[in-house]
Amino acid sequence: MAVAVLLGTVVSAVSIAYPQVRTSASPQDPVQANVPFLLRQAEEHGIYDGELFPVVREVNPYYLRGDFDGDGGTDLAFWVEDSERHTRGVAILHATLDTLRVYGAGRPRPSGGGSRTEVSAGTWRVLPAGHVESHPYGNIPEIGVTDGVPFTFERETLELVHPGKSAFVFYWAKGRYWEFWTAD
Repeated sequence: MAVAVLLGTVVSAVSIAYPQVRTSASPQDPVQANVPFLLRQAEEHGIYDGELFPVVREVNPYYLRGDFDGDGGTDLAFWVEDSERHTRGVAILHATLDTLRVYGAGRPRPSGGGSRTEVSAGTWRVLPAGHVESHPYGNIPEIGVTDGVPFTFERETLELVHPGKSAFVFYWAKGRYWEFWTAD
């Protein structure tokens, strides 16, 4: 009993002297601690519904940051799953928090992406502005993509990769996202 009283006194003294020290038995949830600030803001403003499109954390990393729309702000792309259909996709939030764009997860893919409503990849990355894709696959004359002709990305771009197989990008141009293959 004396040990318990002494221990309680020490914990109280530490809490008073060092208020930032956690003395409770329940530490901060590590999953919530790793939620990007922009995603939290989108949820608070009603732009993102985590129940309809829960974040898929099994993909590592489950989110990427970049200036995808070229406005100088840091945008966010993250993996989601449609809670009803259980299909995966990628959601993109621009720093302006104007809208949530969901591609796959039961929704249409970007222009040029075909009719599939799911997005999958083994890995993904952000290509830098100025990156030259030496041999894109597909023709999207609206944005200057021509099959087999080198294409220079004007802004940071999401590339989704199936290692050893294929890769494709979600590229922002003319006020929307476009999809085309970068490896086959």
